[in-house]
Amino acid sequence: MTTTAAILVGGKGTRLKPVIHDLPKPLAPVGGEPFLYLLLRRLKAAGIQKIVLLTGYMHDKIYTACGNGSQFDLDIVYSQELQPLGTAGALRHAAPYLEDSEDFLLLNGDTYLDSSLAQFAQTPLTDGMIGRVGAIHSQEHDRYGSLWINDKTHAILGFFEKGQQNTGIINTGVYKLNKRLLQLITVTQTSLEYDLFPSLIREGHVLTAFILEGKFYDIGTPESYFAFNPGQHEE
Repeated sequence: MTTTAAILVGGKGTRLKPVIHDLPKPLAPVGGEPFLYLLLRRLKAAGIQKIVLLTGYMHDKIYTACGNGSQFDLDIVYSQELQPLGTAGALRHAAPYLEDSEDFLLLNGDTYLDSSLAQFAQTPLTDGMIGRVGAIHSQEHDRYGSLWINDKTHAILGFFEKGQQNTGIINTGVYKLNKRLLQLITVTQTSLEYDLFPSLIREGHVLTAFILEGKFYDIGTPESYFAFNPGQHEE
């Protein structure tokens, strides 16, 4: 049973900076509380107990907002990067906090899927899989990266950056990963989708897509933030 999740919350959120000013992007207000709180509650409902927050920019503010997790009935620990490492580098840096779990979830701290994560979290990795990628059917490939998959097995054959190619299947940035992956990240790999995962596929490791239902949101730009949170207005 998967009970651990890591959340990437270390980015600067440059595009959203004019809107949220002195806050890191995961703490952008949504309905009167930080966006990150939505993710923490969603993970708790999916059976997750331990959260590793992969922090960097404005670490102190995220720590102040979330503490040890007791307000969510979660156990929260922090892996703080002192310089930007990218998504793969941040995960490598957090390995000491994740290696006691056979597998774990990994989420981006600025995206949200309005469906249950329980089935995704608790469906075992099988047949030697190194990981599973949460995906949805969508034509918004100009905004999100898409996946090239085997139609029968759902094995991932490639990752396309946003705008490159429209496969109709987009990557939601929700992953279930085996702890073996942590030892396969090299020091030169900074991106999960465009460095680490393609390298693993070339080496014969199996990553599969898990098709999820629901609508996918991100808060990475002022436009997408206000669309997700229409009650919030720039002062």
